[in-house]
Amino acid sequence: RRWYCVSGRVDSCRFFEKSSSQIVWGISLFRPFQASLEIIMTDKIKSRNSNNFDFLRIYFTFVVFIAHLVGLPGIQGLDFFFYFFPKDVAVPSFFIISGFLITSSYVRADSLKEYFIKRARRVLPAYIFVISLSGVFLSLISQYSIFEYFKNIGLYRYLAANLTFLNFIEPCLPGVFTKNNSLCAVNGSLWTLKIEVAFYLTIPILVFITKRINKKYVLFIAMYGMSILYRNGLQYLSNRENIELFNILSRQLPGFFSYFISGVACYYYYDLFLQHKRKLFMLGILLFMFEYVMSWEILTPFALSLIVLTIAFSFKKLNNFGKFGDFSYGVYIFHFPIIQLAIHLGFFDNRQNPYIVFCCIIFIVSCMGFLSWHLLEKPFMECRYISKIGRKRS
Repeated sequence: RRWYCVSGRVDSCRFFEKSSSQIVWGISLFRPFQASLEIIMTDKIKSRNSNNFDFLRIYFTFVVFIAHLVGLPGIQGLDFFFYFFPKDVAVPSFFIISGFLITSSYVRADSLKEYFIKRARRVLPAYIFVISLSGVFLSLISQYSIFEYFKNIGLYRYLAANLTFLNFIEPCLPGVFTKNNSLCAVNGSLWTLKIEVAFYLTIPILVFITKRINKKYVLFIAMYGMSILYRNGLQYLSNRENIELFNILSRQLPGFFSYFISGVACYYYYDLFLQHKRKLFMLGILLFMFEYVMSWEILTPFALSLIVLTIAFSFKKLNNFGKFGDFSYGVYIFHFPIIQLAIHLGFFDNRQNPYIVFCCIIFIVSCMGFLSWHLLEKPFMECRYISKIGRKRS
């Protein structure tokens, strides 16, 4: 709920809640100002919706995709791609974008139930499909016979663990990809989705708290600081004690929360951010480069959020990048098993031209992303609007 005033007059102030379609009038002393206030609110909503998030999601998805395409098979001569496609920057950038967009999604939702249904329809259909398809289709290349494969308890551990976002418990299928450069994981990209889902669960609590405090930045700084201490503390213990478990734990939800909360903070201080975005962008570049050189990760989440969100609200020509659909999610969840399958089938052997294989896999994965959006993701998302129209008519 926010206040807007016309001509600087207190007696012309109104407060708006959630969206322009749910305008709540607080003080109604000057009705002639109502039209002006509606224009102000509409312009503010349009400015938030006019963004490049679709472009950024596709870009960061392909950064991760290309990094895996070069790294998993160990293609010689393509190492230079790592300088242009740093996945260690792309993955945290996803969390920054999620912090902003998921907060916006929750604030605009009519109820907690609608928010969770909307999130589930966006994530689950394609996610369940890729896990189920992998479990069934990859039986054809398993070292076990079809009968032994479906009898093996490892298959059902894989399905149970991955369908509940606990991918680390059982990342491999029985007898599948056992000779793929010592990496049998079917879909190593899915680990980020459990963190994403955890963010979905924390947002209602976070928004509930922020509504009840005036100095929201104090909460954001405190949560940011705790996340930094958690991540850096565990990484220090991992290096000192040489225990890999500490490093794995540092890359779980609390360790990435600093990136997420940076996106949330930008949502709440959106007007201030837009007002100073050029200066903040330069500050972000300087801080990011400094910490990169020093191998630190203290202000990096803050710096990266300034860079990513400045790009999101600049370059208006990119605003319509997603008019044909958002293929980023499909590309993200399908690319890893397709690369693993290509390695297993020997497409990256010395007999094959790696550049041709490289281009073919990019084409196949892009097609899968296109099909996933139009056949799975979009239909389930549109069910929400169809059901709403049905309820209104009834």
